[in-house]
Amino acid sequence: MTLENVELFEGISQESIDAMIHCFKAEIRKFRKGDTVIVYSPELEYLCVMLSGKAHLYSVDSEGEDTLLEHYMKDDIFGEVFALPYGSLGYVVEADSDCEVMFIRFSEISGRCENACEHHTQLTNNLFHLSAKKAQMMALRINMISKKTVRQKLEAYFDYMMEKTGSIQFETEMSLSQLSSYLCVDRTSLMREMRLMREEGILKSSGRNITLLNAGV
Repeated sequence: MTLENVELFEGISQESIDAMIHCFKAEIRKFRKGDTVIVYSPELEYLCVMLSGKAHLYSVDSEGEDTLLEHYMKDDIFGEVFALPYGSLGYVVEADSDCEVMFIRFSEISGRCENACEHHTQLTNNLFHLSAKKAQMMALRINMISKKTVRQKLEAYFDYMMEKTGSIQFETEMSLSQLSSYLCVDRTSLMREMRLMREEGILKSSGRNITLLNAGV
């Protein structure tokens, strides 16, 4: 199992990764599309690595309203360590496709390593960097959803995707239904705004595939 492309293990050889995985007593679990992968505990219980497939994280408030927060693909990581500190919210990761996930108990990473793994410190440093990166992505999303209109929110998301992919042609990282939840807008309003943007020659779209026609103009 090659994990060198996972940011959590950046700068660590595959041989050392294999040794740490054994040391951490990691579990690999398989899920079907629609399965609940994990319900976050109030404690820092698990750090999870997406080995294959796709999933998303959503929060549920006290009234049962859910909001999409993040999506995950191969090599992404998630778990309680990245949850927002709001006790009134529940956090759930759900599989968007059949997937395979590695579960590592956070206590195994944060505690003293009995085998004195050479790269344990590197892994801990990587985890800190990932936490900072997650915070930056959350700040980016807050900026998107703080926009006043549906169009402004869409434009902010499209600008982000264009910068991330380096192209005016890209595939959205989530379905349009999920995107409406991610941007905190009504799905019908989002679809209507995208239709208007197509009619105005601002973009072309087919499902999740977007082409921006006046980028940089």
